Amino acid sequence: MALFLAIIVAVVFIGAAFSIAAIRGNMTASRMESLLVQAREIAFLASRVGDSTLSDYLNIDTPTMSYLQWKAQTVFEDYGAYILIVDRNGRVMDNMMTTMQKNPDTVQSLSASDVADVLREVLTGKEIQTRIINAQSGVIFTVAVPWVQAGRVLGAVFIHTSAQLIEAEYRGIMLQVMLGFSLAFILALLSAAFYTRAIVKPLTVITRAAEAMSRGDFKQKAQVVGVDEVRQLAGAFNVMSEKLEQVEENRRDFVANVSHELRSPVTSIHGFVEGMLDGTIPQEDHKRYLEIVNDETLRLKSLIQDLLQLSRLDKGVDKLHLTVYDINESIRRVLIGRMPDIEEKKLNVHLEFEREPCLVHADQDRITQVLHNLVDNALKFVAEQGNLTICTFMVHDIVSVSVCNDGPPILEADQPHIFDRFYKADKAHTSGKGTGLGLSICKQIVEMHGQTIRLLPGGEGVTFLFTLKAGEPPARRDPGQGKERTGTDGESV
Repeated sequence: MALFLAIIVAVVFIGAAFSIAAIRGNMTASRMESLLVQAREIAFLASRVGDSTLSDYLNIDTPTMSYLQWKAQTVFEDYGAYILIVDRNGRVMDNMMTTMQKNPDTVQSLSASDVADVLREVLTGKEIQTRIINAQSGVIFTVAVPWVQAGRVLGAVFIHTSAQLIEAEYRGIMLQVMLGFSLAFILALLSAAFYTRAIVKPLTVITRAAEAMSRGDFKQKAQVVGVDEVRQLAGAFNVMSEKLEQVEENRRDFVANVSHELRSPVTSIHGFVEGMLDGTIPQEDHKRYLEIVNDETLRLKSLIQDLLQLSRLDKGVDKLHLTVYDINESIRRVLIGRMPDIEEKKLNVHLEFEREPCLVHADQDRITQVLHNLVDNALKFVAEQGNLTICTFMVHDIVSVSVCNDGPPILEADQPHIFDRFYKADKAHTSGKGTGLGLSICKQIVEMHGQTIRLLPGGEGVTFLFTLKAGEPPARRDPGQGKERTGTDGESV
């Protein structure tokens, strides 16, 4: 705040200094210009006298002499200045002497040499604006213009004014200016204090909340008050706080779920091994329990592999190796690998491919893993003699792949969480199958491709659909290509 106030004070005083200097210069220039206009008017009158000398003309009672006397008095009253008319030899016109005698200060402030120097320049036809420095009277501003008759310069018209008179007027204006700047300065200080308080106080609250968040307290909220910018900052801070709180909650849930998933197989393995070692489990049952231990070990291995893969996907360690390939062929290969499970449940498999081949631009290994996870998920939650349908179709330059079964639908309340990690562990409609990480891995892989995966709402069963970038421009559909249906033996029917 101190720096802010110092800047305001500096700006105000610098502004005042420049303003005062500008006003002073403008006042002096304006006064000199006004005096120059008066001198030109008098010189014009002098040029209209005729053949007689100006001295003779002014020494008689003529309208010109009366006007000049009035002009001299007016200039004195308006500007505090004095008019002198001199001839080529520097002699002051007789009628001007009366004015000088009435104003002895003017006589004292002028020197013959100064007047002679100016007169020499004026006699060349120049108009002069100058200042004469006098030890007693200070600075005298002087304007001088030639008076010309018949093309010949006969003399000069001088107008003198003391700088003190301009300074006196200038000081009056400066008092008003300084008063205005003082009021502006006070208002600036009050405004600065108000806005500083409006900014600093909310920022202090936000700072304290941020410090609390650094200690793990993510329930802190900032008050949305103050100026617009601070309100926006507070709002953004609160959104960040909510996000971090959600991240922290997800982290705790993740740790709890991992602990639970690891504890179950480890406990089983430990119990069976301990039973075999201490003789609780008879020797003839060892093989059966070792098979259980082996299954639990495989489950543990699968969980650890999924966790490692999710970690690598989160960190972006593994890069995509994009190629153009036929997604339909990948689907067939995945189904061939799962034929034992398909035959065991006597499922009806339907392949509906809009085009052959259906080329996509993607990482084939990663997308094959997505297909494995979705097919595995569909097989787990479908009844015997149920239906498994996989479709591919293209819209513009996007290929969509859907995997559908006619098993029990996912509850509407659970649908927003199906891609959460360890969703299966707490909320799945059938427990004890898989690690609960498969759909999370699918989502990560598809999003790495810049595409989407989602659960289609409504209908019977469960349908997942994901998109990929087409490997070729969309072509016109061949009417001869249609649906393909395979039975449990994998052959087209």
